[in-house]
Amino acid sequence: MLPRPVSPLQNEMRQAKAILEVVAVFSLTLLLIALVSLSPLGRWEREVSNRFFIEYAVMIAVPLLLLLAARRNLAAYGLSLRPVPYHLDIAATAFVPTAIASAAIAFVEYRQWPGALVLAAVRIVVLLLLGWLLRSKPTANGNGTTLTVLLPLIFLGLTLNVSVGNALSAIIFYLFFLGFGEELLFRGYVQSRLNAAIGKPFHFFGVRWGGGIVIAAALFGLMHTLNIGSLVSGHWELTWWWGFWTFFGGLVLGFVREKSGSIVAPTILHGLPQAIAYAALGL
Repeated sequence: MLPRPVSPLQNEMRQAKAILEVVAVFSLTLLLIALVSLSPLGRWEREVSNRFFIEYAVMIAVPLLLLLAARRNLAAYGLSLRPVPYHLDIAATAFVPTAIASAAIAFVEYRQWPGALVLAAVRIVVLLLLGWLLRSKPTANGNGTTLTVLLPLIFLGLTLNVSVGNALSAIIFYLFFLGFGEELLFRGYVQSRLNAAIGKPFHFFGVRWGGGIVIAAALFGLMHTLNIGSLVSGHWELTWWWGFWTFFGGLVLGFVREKSGSIVAPTILHGLPQAIAYAALGL
């Protein structure tokens, strides 16, 4: 029996339902993170570790519990390691341009609009460069896997004179909590959920994409605009400049997610450069 055709009204309702679900999950996640940050537990965490492990654990838990409760295919939401060498090779191929873009923060005043414009332009260039570098899916090879696995160890060795404990804390937090948490929420859940409802009618260097990648990047930028972390200082303010350039960073990570079909490579590209920088600087 052939499937019944979907009417335009049914399609619009499906898209609206997906968008409402995404906005609800995004809002709930940020609300819970804010509550944890302002709680005695959050204050204790910052005194002990000076990081936000619990807040990012919440960011991981909310979309993951939803996917499990709804019995959705986790692989369709980017939660797939197969094949591991392929995803590591994708990350290794894109690592240097992405790391250079991250390092650009050290050379511009990103808290002002001129610096934010520079960082946005850098990420546009990186997006085009990654489109060219990844125009043909890299095959798994030893070089890519070795590079990606050894980089944290190499930089950990460089930080021995600072603090091994702090370096390990930075690598664990930025790669497995911040990197994984933000990629799971935005490129895993949001982008995939909207892709399923809106579709991917466009192509960029042979990679199909649609409104999901743009909306996910916009919400990613909005999270940084809302600047929830500043709540703990008692001086909360909207940081539009931060949200602006992180929107373009979201497009870069969203493209890699579409190219690889998983959030493994985006997680590495998102978290590893920050982990290396903070570990090397002893922060």
